[in-house]
Amino acid sequence: MKRLACRDVGLDCDYVILGDSNEEVTAKAFKHAWEAHAISAEEMTSDMKTSINENIVATE
Repeated sequence: MKRLACRDVGLDCDYVILGDSNEEVTAKAFKHAWEAHAISAEEMTSDMKTSINENIVATE
């Protein structure tokens, strides 16, 4: 299982995303960014995308 906290990528948000793979977590992160923060995938900077990928961690 993989996990990403929205706060870990610099947003003031307590939402935590879980998934079976980095790809699943990334897709859910993009969806959450749009739904909760009005940030579309096209509006995300390369730094934001890098931060998402760097902050996905394995859970126990």
